[in-house]
Amino acid sequence: MTDAGFDPRNPALRLASASRTGMALKDLPADERPQTLEQGYAVQAAFVDGLGDGIAGWKLAGASPRGLRGELPNPPATGLLGHSRIVQSGGTVQLPPGRSATLEVEVAFCFARAVSPAHDAFDAASMIAYATVAVEVVCSRFLDRKAVGQPSFVADNVGFHALVLGDKLEFCDSASFDEDAGLWRDGERIANGMTGDDRTKPFLSLGHLWEKLRKQGSKIAEGSLVTTGTLTVPVDVTAGGYYEGRIGGSAIAFTLR
Repeated sequence: MTDAGFDPRNPALRLASASRTGMALKDLPADERPQTLEQGYAVQAAFVDGLGDGIAGWKLAGASPRGLRGELPNPPATGLLGHSRIVQSGGTVQLPPGRSATLEVEVAFCFARAVSPAHDAFDAASMIAYATVAVEVVCSRFLDRKAVGQPSFVADNVGFHALVLGDKLEFCDSASFDEDAGLWRDGERIANGMTGDDRTKPFLSLGHLWEKLRKQGSKIAEGSLVTTGTLTVPVDVTAGGYYEGRIGGSAIAFTLR
């Protein structure tokens, strides 16, 4: 129980069932529906725990410079990455039958050692093992993730379905990763890079997560992944195919089925 009697267990079980069966929900029942972001994150934690997949790291959404300044309709959100949903470049991502997905080309970081944001000052040189091109596959447990409201979308683990990891990226602690970014399906470009303050600044986005974990007293385990938010215009896809993402000269490829 949490937040004035709100119980996250039943909505978490409902979302876990939808995740396992592939059956999408229109909404959560009114008496199970989170009304605040705090309630949404409580459901998210119970949902991810119920899947039994462990936590490989975090995802960030809406953490572009505009989002971090509070200029978007919803505040930046965080989700949790499951171990079995991390796919290496060249692999296959399976979607539930009849469902669409949203694809985003991102920068992901892997931590070289365990750290505690509450006690350690961030130091990219010693803490980050590598940066990599990534594609996040968003496939919500809801039929329309935008219609259910932000607390329910947070409860749904911010729509996380899979994360594909590709080539390593060269970086320093001031890297902005502003090279051309794009996404291709079967050789045809389907998404261009975001521009200006709508485009994620990966280290700025990571700093937002670092501050959140600092306040929570949470720790980051060695090998944890953080995918920081989209560099490309999010693209909704309804068909399978062979997809390639690029940031500058670094690439990633996977099959969507």
